[in-house]
Amino acid sequence: MAGMARAEPDMSNAAEKKRQSYKYYNQRSQLDFYPEQTDSDEEPKSKAMIQKASDMSGIEDPSCDHHLLWREAPKRVLLMKKFRDEEVTATFKNVAKWLIEEMNAVIICEPAVLKENLICQEEFSSISRQFLTWKDEDEDSEEEDSKEKVLSDIDIIICIGGDGTLLYTSSMFQDGTAVPPVLSFNNGSLGFLTPFPITEYKSHIQRVFKGKVSITLRHRLICEIRANNKVALPLSPDNEDICHVDYCKDHPVSPPPNDMRRLSKFSTKVMISSQDKLKTKMMVMNEVVVDRGPSPYLTNLELCCNGRPMTSVQGDGIIIATPTGSTAYSLAAGASMVHPSVPCMLISPICPHSLSFRSIVIPAGVEISVTVATESRNSAWVSFDGRNRQEIFQGDCVVVTTSSCPVPSVNNTGHVTDWFDSLAECLHWNIRKQQKKL
Repeated sequence: MAGMARAEPDMSNAAEKKRQSYKYYNQRSQLDFYPEQTDSDEEPKSKAMIQKASDMSGIEDPSCDHHLLWREAPKRVLLMKKFRDEEVTATFKNVAKWLIEEMNAVIICEPAVLKENLICQEEFSSISRQFLTWKDEDEDSEEEDSKEKVLSDIDIIICIGGDGTLLYTSSMFQDGTAVPPVLSFNNGSLGFLTPFPITEYKSHIQRVFKGKVSITLRHRLICEIRANNKVALPLSPDNEDICHVDYCKDHPVSPPPNDMRRLSKFSTKVMISSQDKLKTKMMVMNEVVVDRGPSPYLTNLELCCNGRPMTSVQGDGIIIATPTGSTAYSLAAGASMVHPSVPCMLISPICPHSLSFRSIVIPAGVEISVTVATESRNSAWVSFDGRNRQEIFQGDCVVVTTSSCPVPSVNNTGHVTDWFDSLAECLHWNIRKQQKKL
């Protein structure tokens, strides 16, 4: 694109250059942000470092607009849709056909989408046969690539549905994988995170494909569940002392019958003596929730920040939300609404048995840990963006911090205007009759 040429870093690796077919830059400070790729299990680390006072002038201003600049026209499109919805499926078929015939795009979709009845219809077969997908976990196919390989080579994501579709799409990119730009069309129920009307999809897609559109980098949280469980072995004839070991599915000694429910929760097969075992690792876009589940008792949770004890939670549970999630469950729990460009996390109690426990906002990047107290009367339950709900027990810990892999959401008009429009249209923020003049 002629008027938007910028100095590019030297990238000799062709595959790396393909994966980084887009970049974000801050219009006011002219800072470039490249989606980082990593082959390790560790989170990509920021390369920014302040060495002297003058470097402070180069720190990103979160109030600035970020813009998307294509190195080349996007080609590979991940087309996502709301499942089992006839209206959305009809729109999905129209968009897919138009992208292939008019934009020469390569359409990638989930294996489950190709199995839907409306997609398998004969009149649409000439289009659906051109779709690419990845290897289904339940099938052994040597013709299709793995999910991770396919997702790493996508230029742009187009979502058709509601907020839940966008949250599900975000959950597909885990383990430090950079998320491509996301263009979200509202064809669902609420549509707070989907600013584009589906009726005008052609003009919006053409505008985004041309480049230089405003985007919001939506922060995500990276969450780990660590289990520190020990089980007493029966007395040995050679040793009358009771010994304790960590157990997993492959351990030769069976735990007591009343601990079998706990054994079934573990997926790790590596024993780590006297240390926490990594049970689950998830990135979330809205919130992670720890609650009492079906138990009639209060939760008894210990809350720490960067290893420092903060308080204990006695109530129905606690919500740790991103700014994007501040208008979801966190809002219903009485917390403030925070613009998604503000780098922070929100901690909100759920029905606390205290008159002074209020929601707080803390800086992004700190590490929050929520531990089920050893003296707790019951276990707790944890969920990630309303999914992957599972039980955690006394001594188990949920560790939460800010991920370095945000979700770049394309804005319709701008990151401030879109947000206030959603507040007014979806939540009817501060709507009341005007007072009559005297």
